[in-house]
Formats: sequence, C-alpha cells, structure tokens
Amino acid sequence: MARFVLISCLVLTLFACASTPEPQEPPRPTPPVAEPAPPPPEPVYQPPPVRELPKTASSLPALGLSGLAALAGAGALRWVRIRIR
Repeated sequence: MARFVLISCLVLTLFACASTPEPQEPPRPTPPVAEPAPPPPEPVYQPPPVRELPKTASSLPALGLSGLAALAGAGALRWVRIRIR
C-alpha cells in the first residue's frame, strides 16, 4: 500500500508539473539601435572669384605698332618702286 501511495504521489506531481507551465518573463523590448549619422556631403569645388584687372592700360602701344606698320608699308612700297624702274 505504501508503494501505491508513493507511486500515485509521484504520478500526480509529474502531471501537475507538466500541466502548469512555469511563468515566463515577458520578452524585453529591444533597445532602439542608433543609426549612424550620414556622412557630411563632400565639399564642392568653387573657383575663387574672378578679379578684374585695373584699368591702367593706354592706347600708346597700339599707336606705336600702327606707326611701325606704316613705316614697313612705306619701305615695302619704296622697294617695289625701285624694283619696277
């Protein structure tokens, strides 16, 4: 009889343990993952601002060049005139 009581107690405790699940902890929320900041945009090349040159030039070199051209033309005409005679 003692065996029967022991075996029945064992069976009852096994069924009792199997039928009642152990309390489970609720799942912990995952911490938000910090997304890496996007890299800063690459700097765009900007040429330096164009500086205007000072207005200090004169027309004297152009006058000198036209004078040399006139002398060369006069010399060429003289040379042609001498060759024709």
